[in-house]
Amino acid sequence: MLRDTNYLLDMRDTFERLEGVAMRNRLLFALLLAALLMRPCASQEQVKGTFTLPNSLLLFQTSVPGVPGEPLIVVSTTGVIVVQAKAGLWGQMGTVHALAPSADRVAWSLAPLNDSDRKSLRSVLGVYSLLDKSWKIYGDFCTQVGSRVFSPDGTRVAFASQAWSSPGNGYCSNNPIVLQILDIPTGKLTPLPYSGGIFESGRLSWSPDGRYLAGQIGTWADPTKQVVVIDVASGSARILVEGINPSWSPKGDWIAYEDDKGLKCNLIHPDGTGTKVVLDLEKRFHGYRTFSQGAVWSPDGEKLLLNEQKGDSGGIDVTMLDLASGKITTKYRNGAAVLGWVTQMH
Repeated sequence: MLRDTNYLLDMRDTFERLEGVAMRNRLLFALLLAALLMRPCASQEQVKGTFTLPNSLLLFQTSVPGVPGEPLIVVSTTGVIVVQAKAGLWGQMGTVHALAPSADRVAWSLAPLNDSDRKSLRSVLGVYSLLDKSWKIYGDFCTQVGSRVFSPDGTRVAFASQAWSSPGNGYCSNNPIVLQILDIPTGKLTPLPYSGGIFESGRLSWSPDGRYLAGQIGTWADPTKQVVVIDVASGSARILVEGINPSWSPKGDWIAYEDDKGLKCNLIHPDGTGTKVVLDLEKRFHGYRTFSQGAVWSPDGEKLLLNEQKGDSGGIDVTMLDLASGKITTKYRNGAAVLGWVTQMH
């Protein structure tokens, strides 16, 4: 009996030691993963034109010395990740790039470096893993992939793009813009059953419950520009308000948008009620400036980051608006537009 008791006690001690090793290994893996994800950019603590916020990852696109083109920049208080286009492709500009809510992926429109052959690939949707530093490429699109947005659970990407007249024939003039969903686990691309128009360069935004998309009808040059809300399952749609660049709040209670001139940042409830102006550039500045790229919500839905384009200079001032107090804080002057804001995973 004593031998049996001692044997059981020895087994218990062995299991406790093994459990402790497993726990330490899991902790070590988590620390290594965090270090990999937040490894600083070579020889620089911060990329010029960007800024950081506590417990947050922010997405920008701007030039970096020694890096071709304008890469995507993911920044936090612990480091910088410079995302370069996949080899043989270049990262396109002029649309809103996406940072996943899970802080582990970005989505970008990529095009071939040599576009002389009209029958060749014109653009693809690229999804880059910040975790394992690898690209996955989807689709074959006639023109640049429009603004992209990850679903709240991070498993899908919504975007709009122009389809080929027929595969590989090199023609896409006047073809309709198609709203599509990428399912990341399967790689399947599915057009939405939505037959209305959508402006591919305007901001696209997903409702927090994943049931609806908010987008823009009308290009920058069109006299009428409207915010449309689309049911992802059925494709049914309703016009919400005149305006551009809609951005759904993380709580789901508001949609931020700009007036059609880009001078006012407004809020409206998703049912079309409660419209209010939260920031008016005409009342703040005498010189010409407009909002650009749409409002970026804080993960808690309490603040907005707003990109203010100053004339034709290309310079962006980024301001943070506290919606409860109305306090405005300048985060950066003459820098890059901020495109995404998610909670930093620890």
